[in-house]
Amino acid sequence: MIQFNLWFEALIFSAIYSTIVIVPCVIVTMIGLRMIDQLGCYPTKTPVIQMKVLLPLIMTEILTFTALWWFLNFFYIKKE
Repeated sequence: MIQFNLWFEALIFSAIYSTIVIVPCVIVTMIGLRMIDQLGCYPTKTPVIQMKVLLPLIMTEILTFTALWWFLNFFYIKKE
């Protein structure tokens, strides 16, 4: 039977991946809360408020995708 002895490495791997996933979720939540608050105060300005939120959401998506892509390339094992 093979014994798994890379617990510390697995913990580091999981912590990095979780951080890359959780931080953007928190950022999107804060952007959404701010948007909902503004929509509650100014319901007639819905398109303007949604357009203000668009750029930060796109930037968050691009940064998250880049971080996950970097993470994949860093931990990818090439078979020869």
